[in-house]
Amino acid sequence: MTSQALYNRWRSQTFDDVMGQDHITTTLRSQIRAGRVGHAYLFTGLRGTGKTSMARIMAKAVNCVGETDNPPCNVCEMCTRITSGRSLDLMEIDAASNRGIDEIRELRERVGFVPHEARYKVYVIDEVHMLTKEASNALLKTLEEPPPHVIFILCTTEPHRLLDTILSRCQRFDFRRASVGVLRAKLEHICAGENLRVSTEALEYIARRASGSFRDAESLLEHIAGYAEGSVDLDLVQHLLGAAPAELVTRMIAAMLSADAGTGLRLINQALDQGADPRQFIGEVLDQLRGMLLLSAGCDDTLSSLGPATVDALRTLTGAPGFDASFLLQAIRSFTDAAQALRNAIRTELPLEVALVETITASTVSAGARRVADQTATDLPSAAYAPAGAPESAESDAGVERGASPEGRPAAGAVTQGEGEKPATSVSLAAVGAGAPDTEAMTIAEHEQASDGPEPTPEAEPATIGSDEEDSEPARVEEPPERAAVDEVEPISLAWVQGKWSQIISRMGAVDRSLQAILRSTYPVRVSGDVVVLGCESPFHRDTLGEEKRALSVERVMSELLEAPCRIQCVHEKGISDRSRNEPAQDEHLFSRMDRRKQREQELLNHPAVKALEQRGGQVTRVDLAEDES
Repeated sequence: MTSQALYNRWRSQTFDDVMGQDHITTTLRSQIRAGRVGHAYLFTGLRGTGKTSMARIMAKAVNCVGETDNPPCNVCEMCTRITSGRSLDLMEIDAASNRGIDEIRELRERVGFVPHEARYKVYVIDEVHMLTKEASNALLKTLEEPPPHVIFILCTTEPHRLLDTILSRCQRFDFRRASVGVLRAKLEHICAGENLRVSTEALEYIARRASGSFRDAESLLEHIAGYAEGSVDLDLVQHLLGAAPAELVTRMIAAMLSADAGTGLRLINQALDQGADPRQFIGEVLDQLRGMLLLSAGCDDTLSSLGPATVDALRTLTGAPGFDASFLLQAIRSFTDAAQALRNAIRTELPLEVALVETITASTVSAGARRVADQTATDLPSAAYAPAGAPESAESDAGVERGASPEGRPAAGAVTQGEGEKPATSVSLAAVGAGAPDTEAMTIAEHEQASDGPEPTPEAEPATIGSDEEDSEPARVEEPPERAAVDEVEPISLAWVQGKWSQIISRMGAVDRSLQAILRSTYPVRVSGDVVVLGCESPFHRDTLGEEKRALSVERVMSELLEAPCRIQCVHEKGISDRSRNEPAQDEHLFSRMDRRKQREQELLNHPAVKALEQRGGQVTRVDLAEDES
């Protein structure tokens, strides 16, 4: 025994039944009352928004013979025959299966016959964009000058695929996507008529899941009603539709904000183990990330589809530490790429896990770069600044030497030695890195000269440990120095570029896939100032990257990841691919944090400046270390 589908049983039968399309129903009613019915209409819009239903209502309204001022009456003989599908004067044609020129020629031959019993003969051509070009051209003449007793109604979801000549011959009506409130009201009406007990939260979730389509919402409701005999709540709906709870998705985003990869990965696997569909899970994540984007922009009035509880939780996250525009954009980009990767993924959970780790890693790198910049601008020791009236090379005159890390980036601080009379008794070390809440500039302060050394004079210049150059003239510090902005940019080193090369290639994939493929056949071979020389496997790659537009795209991505402006120069060198493959993989420091910490501690303790101070009686009392996230 078969039954009629729910969306067919509750299809709109009059203009009053159509919800959310008042701009169309008002116009069509006015035309029918005034007797100014057009000869061709075009109904466009998302699937399930009522295009075919409106076409049938229109056919009934123009042929209604009932005693009413608001046709159709749905009582007269013509209305009942059209409603039941028994009228010979309403012809519905599926252009997806009747798309050839022969079918259109047959239609043109039948158009000349007068209606059997109605006032107008109505042709409804569904999915009209599927007609071939020849068939569309064959329809043009009839569509432009049809007999007075014929009305054409064309329905499509893709109006841009129609010929401009067809569009110009029709009155176009665009059906809007239904709002969550309108869909919920329609579902409540159906539940009342079908004696279904569904909670308001469940109906609202179904309405959000339908994405503005009445038919999708009604099909989902029928699916739920067929499973549950009693009342239906939100948990049951989410379980049946393979969706993850909104609260779990919010917790996963919070874990990304706090750089807690372990918790985030556990939540992803928990959702999938509970039966959540990976694609639907990504959709939920992107919905909430979009909600955070709108909240940060002050557009919270457009988030009714997420529900008040979820909106409040997202509002709290937008004010949490670590939230900024770069995190949000990276997260949206990563999970959008994950949705694309799901198509060919062998393990469906892997694209989600990679997106989470990629977001955390990129956000941590960005946060560390900002901390380094802020530390350089605000927390340099006072000896790094020259007093009023000092020459432009005040930094060098004051005895401050800015070092460099093994990768060629700014070192974890400066090494300074001050004036005093006794041997140094303490040394403080700090390394800039990722994952630590606070970072300091590394300083090695020697407060006094060695006991056997000469007595310092007031004019003596503070010694600089680790400097390759000595200043010819000392600088006298008589007043507290004033802070000055540090505008110098550390030079780029080849090791730093090579260490970042895999990230540059990965980031380029989000900008230009073709450039990403070319960069895989190149490798940085030299650095001269701000010019990075890229060795290319073939002259074609060299010439392609040398084009101005492509070069600018590559330079933009490289400058962002290298944290310094740079330009590229391409040369032809053989064996670049083998060189790139043999290059050791970059350490992302996410799962090897303890080993990296021990390595950096040992590097700092073995620093020549530290050894020199220890030989003169100093000792290391504290090592403050945070892994170098860059």
